Formats: sequence, C-alpha cells, structure tokens
Amino acid sequence: MSHSSTIKKGFDRKHLVVMALGNIIGSGIFLASGTIISLAGPAAILGYALGAFIMFLEVMFIAEMSIVNPAPGSFRVHASEVFGRGVGFVNGWMFWCSGLLGMAGEVTAAAIFTRFWFPGIPLWVFCLIYSVAMTAINFNDVRGLSKIEMWLAFAKVAALVIFVLFGILAVLRVLPISTGINYTPFSSLGAFMPNGMNGLLQAMILMLFSYTGTGIIGLAVADTNEPEKDLPPAIYIICLSITVLYLLSIFFIIVMRPWNTVSGATSPFVDILQGVGIPFAGTLLNIIALSASVSGLNSAMYSASRMLDSLSRGKQAPALFQFKNKNGVPIYALGVSSIVLMLTAVLSYFMSESIFIILIGASGFLAMFNWLTISVTHLFYRKKVLRECPEKLKYKVWGYPSVTLLAIVLILGILATSPLYPGQVASFVTGISIIILLIICYISLKLLRVVR
Repeated sequence: MSHSSTIKKGFDRKHLVVMALGNIIGSGIFLASGTIISLAGPAAILGYALGAFIMFLEVMFIAEMSIVNPAPGSFRVHASEVFGRGVGFVNGWMFWCSGLLGMAGEVTAAAIFTRFWFPGIPLWVFCLIYSVAMTAINFNDVRGLSKIEMWLAFAKVAALVIFVLFGILAVLRVLPISTGINYTPFSSLGAFMPNGMNGLLQAMILMLFSYTGTGIIGLAVADTNEPEKDLPPAIYIICLSITVLYLLSIFFIIVMRPWNTVSGATSPFVDILQGVGIPFAGTLLNIIALSASVSGLNSAMYSASRMLDSLSRGKQAPALFQFKNKNGVPIYALGVSSIVLMLTAVLSYFMSESIFIILIGASGFLAMFNWLTISVTHLFYRKKVLRECPEKLKYKVWGYPSVTLLAIVLILGILATSPLYPGQVASFVTGISIIILLIICYISLKLLRVVR
C-alpha cells in the first residue's frame, strides 16, 4: 500500500468531533462577540440562536450528500454533479478564499490576544510570527497540530463551560458581580433590543462567522473510516455542543456586563473575569482564547489546503497542488495559502484597528454564500440520488424540501443585511468582488480551454 493510500483514511467519530469543534470555536465567539453585543445589545442571543439553527441544517445537508458520495472536496464535488463544473469551480475557489480570510481573521485575533501582555508591540509583528510558525508546523504534520489539537479543542470547550459555571454562580449571587445600576436586559423590548431590529441585523454576518467552520466536516469525510456510521452521531454532538455553549456564554456575558460597556477591541470573556478580581482568571482565559485562535487557524489552514488539493484533482487548479511530501501534506497547496496568509501582517500594519472586523466580515459573507450553494445543491441533489441510485440515500435530512427552502430564504436574508453595518461595507464589497472575479476567471479559463 502506498503512503498516500495509508494517509487517506484514518478519521473516526472522535476525530470528526474534535476537528469540527477546533474549527468552529475560535475568535468568532471569544473576540467578535464583543462587537456583536455592542451592535445588537441583549438581542444578540436571538442572532446566535438563529445562527445555530442554520448551522445545524447546513451540517445535515453536508452529511446527507457526503454519505452518498464521500469525495475529496465534498460540497464542491456535489455542486459540480448537480449544476456543472462551473459552479463547482466557483464554489471551491470561494471556499478557499473564505478559508484564507478566516485564517487571516484568526491570526489577527491571536495577535490581539497576545498584545494583551505586550501592548507596545505592533499587531503586524505577532501576525507574522504566528503565520510563519503555523505554516512550519503544518508542513511537518498531515493535520498540523493534530498531536495537541484534541487538548486545544478540550481547552476551548472547557473555557466556555467554566465561564458558564462562573455565570451561574454570579447569577446566584455566590460571586459578587455588580452589573450596574438598574441593568435589566430582559425587562422590556427596548431593554432587550436597544438598537432595534437594525442593530440585530447589522450583527448577523459577524454572528454567522462564529459558526462557519463546519465546512471541515465535509472535507474530512473523505478521510473518514466509516462515514455512514460515524458522521450522523458526530454532527449531533457537534451541533448540540456548540449551540448550548454559545447561547449560555452569550447569555451570561449579557447578564454580567451592561451591553453598552462591552468593547469590540478586547474579549468580553477576558474583560469580565479580569474585572471580578479573581487572581490570574483574565490571564488564564486570554491564554485559552489565544489557543482557540491558533487552533482555528490550524483547522482553517487544513481546510484551505485540502480544497486546493481537491480543485487540482478536478483539474480546476494547477496539478502541483496535489503533490504531497513524505508526511502526506499537499505542500504547494499549503504554501500558496500560507503566503497569502502572511500578507495579513502587511494589512495589519496599515489598518491595525479595523482589520479584524473587515476580515471576518468578508470571510463570513463568502461562507454564507457557500452555505447558500450547499443548500441549493441539497435541494436538487436529493432528487438526483432518488432518481439514479436511491439505495445510496442512507441518511436523510428531516423535513425535506421545506427545511432546505427555509435555509435558502434565511441565508439570502442574512446576506442582504451585510451592508447595514458601516464597518462591514468593505467586507461586503470584498466578498462580492471575489465572487465576480471567480466567475470571470472560470469563463476566461474555459474559453482558453485551461479548465474543463
């Protein structure tokens, strides 16, 4: 058996859960939640609940299609099967671009968390250090930080669990936390939604970014021993864990800190624990938040490089992106992704204050577009499978086609909210520009007969 076939399989249910939690839990909850609460107020919890619902639907769509055809590239391949190679090309490259922006967002978050201890050092220095370090680690390991990824994922989950327990003790008055005079976030509609529906809508793309690491599930299916057996229970564990931890964490942030004192520049988790006076609590959580960003960066790096590998296999990217080193790492795919990531250091030099929101906003916009194509693909893929090979449909999403149509409507509505927040206009323009550029690229390469 060749080395490549040896590394092809190997993930089980535990690996899927750990990789997904590692990819989803990151700066979207630990850092971006501050900006989200400052925009939406206590109503942020509604947005997070809606995001969890959409995430659950998307993961089920990916699972159904991936069990039918657990191909490398997952939803890109499924979109190609239904709509043709052009849609698969745009979908795959769009996922890669979203992954790059997500990587850039995570490395920026890691730099922000590190500056907690070194406030005098510019952001771009830490961005460069983390970019180089994570690239080196990934070149030497097929799953990057796989040897410690389980511990990193455990640390992130544990941090959220501890914060929730801390919140429960605070609400029960076991811990002395003063939230402010007459702060009652759930007493009236005005208190719950202080900036109105507009404030909630402005924050929706950023909220959805907190859930967008689910694409790794589809990409990892091709490396899974028994997709039909392992995938369904894994997705329920993943979705339930994320939903409960996110909603409870946001609830206790809202309860323990007046929404208009929450800052987008620092982690609300760290701010709250630091303000209570528990020795080293803020520092400890900042370390965990930093590890969450590093872990999210690692998982995004895996996803981006594997999507390039998949595009190359489909003859929609240069053949050299398939080349693997002795460790099974697609080194050129990883190298290109990492070079683009390092440009984040340059961007952070010129726009250190706004870069994080712009990056995660653009990544969230493209991720939403990917979720949209996954939903539309699922709408037609079920019909195709039932027509051609119904025996392969071993896992079915409940409520089809109604829930699929509901997901499409919800995502279209959220995409439409993107320009409402002034800080996200640049993200909206970036996302739309990338999509248009990819369509033009495909048409041009098709005419030149470079791609099929």
